[in-house]
Amino acid sequence: MRSNQIHRALSQGMNRFEVCQLVSKGVKATHKTGGRFEDSINDVLQYLGTHDGSIEGMHRTPPQANSLEPAA
Repeated sequence: MRSNQIHRALSQGMNRFEVCQLVSKGVKATHKTGGRFEDSINDVLQYLGTHDGSIEGMHRTPPQANSLEPAA
């Protein structure tokens, strides 16, 4: 069931917004013309639920800006 796939994806440490965004991008990247969107969505959710990615890889920290000194 799709709800089980969604819960598996959420258990990977992502919030609902991130899951929706990743599913949307994944379907756009992997959908085959003539195929069913439902199958593409299920494939992406299956990948998100089983993929062992680190949280650090998903949430990148912005580079530290050099401290600026006043000109005067």
